[in-house]
Amino acid sequence: MQMQKTSRLSSVALAASYTAAIFGSVFVMFSSTASAATLSEVLVRFDRMKAATATTGTVCAKAANAGQTSVTVTFPTGYTVSGTTGNWATSTTNLSWPAGASAWPSIGATATTASSPNVTWSSGALVAGTLYCFNWTNAAALTVGVAGTYTGSVSTNVDTATPYATASIADDQIVVSASVAPAFSFALSANTDNLGALTTASVSSSPTPRTATVNTNAKNGWNVWANDSNAGLHSTIASSTIASTTPGSNSTLTANNEGYNTGVTSSQTGGTGTITVAAPFVGGSAGKGGGLDTTLRMLASSTGTANNAVLTLTNNASISGTTLPATDYADTITVVGAGLF
Repeated sequence: MQMQKTSRLSSVALAASYTAAIFGSVFVMFSSTASAATLSEVLVRFDRMKAATATTGTVCAKAANAGQTSVTVTFPTGYTVSGTTGNWATSTTNLSWPAGASAWPSIGATATTASSPNVTWSSGALVAGTLYCFNWTNAAALTVGVAGTYTGSVSTNVDTATPYATASIADDQIVVSASVAPAFSFALSANTDNLGALTTASVSSSPTPRTATVNTNAKNGWNVWANDSNAGLHSTIASSTIASTTPGSNSTLTANNEGYNTGVTSSQTGGTGTITVAAPFVGGSAGKGGGLDTTLRMLASSTGTANNAVLTLTNNASISGTTLPATDYADTITVVGAGLF
C-alpha cells in the first residue's frame, strides 16, 4: 500500500513538472514574439527605373524598436544584385529624402555581406519613430530587372522584414525639346533733329540727341551703320554745303570754323556683349565726332547679345564768318543695324 501511494505521488509530481515546462515554453515563445515587430515605415528608391539599367538608390526605414546593429535590404527577384560588398558604398547625403528624414546613424561605409537578393550593412541603433535614410552610391551595385512590378523587403536585426513594392518601366526619362527664334529689334527715338540757328560764337549740338536702341539674342553681337545724303549740311537756296569733317577720322569742332560731324556714346542695360563705338565717331564732349558721307560707315559694334543697348547720336555743326546765309541747311542721316547670329 505504501509503495502504491508513493507511485501515485510521483506520477502527480511528474505531471505537474511537465505541465510547468509546457507553460514555461509557451511563455518564453510569446515573450519573444511580443518583442519583434515590423518596421513602421520603409522606402527603397531606385534612382533609375528603366529596365536593365544600372542604378544607385536610397533606403529609408522607421524602427519600431531600438537596438539595431544591422539592416538588410532584400532586393526584388529579377534585379541583378552585385555580390561584391565594395560596390555597395554608402552616403548619408540628403538626396531629396522624404520630409523629416534623418541620416542613418553609423551606417556601414560598404555592405558587410551581399548575396542576391540580400544586402546587409552594419548599423547604429535607431530611435523608434524616427525615419532614417542612407544611399548606395555606386551604380555597379544593382541593375534593374525587366519591365514589370516587383516586391522586396527591409529588416534590421531587431525589427522583422517589412515589404515594399516597386516597378521597372521601358523608359524612365522624358526628353524635353524647345526652340528659340533669332530676334533683333532696332528703333530710333525720333526722326528729326533741329540744330537751330548756327552762329560763329559757338558750336551747335543736338538739343535732344536721338538714340538708336538695339535688342537682340544674336550670340556674336550686332553692328550699327550710318550715312548721310549730302556729306554735310546743304542749302539749296545758297547752293552751299557745310561739309562733313573728313570721313574716317575723329575731330572736335571749334567756334568760327566751319564743320559738321556726329558723335556717338553708348549704354546698355544687359546682355553678354560689350559695345565699342567706332573710333571716328567717339563723342562725349562738345563738338567731338566723325564726318558722314554717302557710304555706310560703322558707328558701333557689340560682341554679344543686347538688352536695351542704346547709342546716343549727337550732331554737331559750326560755321565761319563767310558761311553763306540760308534757312534751308539740311541733311538726312540713314541709320541701320544688324545682328551677327
